[in-house]
Amino acid sequence: MYHFTVMHRNREVAEVFVSDDRKEVTVKKLVPDSLVQPFGGTDLSLHRVYGFLKSRCYEDGRADLPEILRQANLTSNDPWEWNRITHGVTWEDEIWIRFENETLSWEDVRWRT
Repeated sequence: MYHFTVMHRNREVAEVFVSDDRKEVTVKKLVPDSLVQPFGGTDLSLHRVYGFLKSRCYEDGRADLPEILRQANLTSNDPWEWNRITHGVTWEDEIWIRFENETLSWEDVRWRT
């Protein structure tokens, strides 16, 4: 099971459960549709979850992507693995991913102050 909570700063926004074979997904919205809810609307599909994870990764066409992946000990730009390492933190927003059995806070994962 790939289970994570989408966070906005220290607020839980959505809980996501993906089956081990990555064929089934359940998304539980913890806040109403808003700017902090990445799963707004009714499409709560695996494709939508994958798209969310992919949006938290480096672009596939980056010239320096092989070097970035090497430094992360990854052989591909796999969103499932990349987000385990980075917690989905980006420069653009304050949304991130906390995985099952973690006690991290926004202050632990943010890139900038």
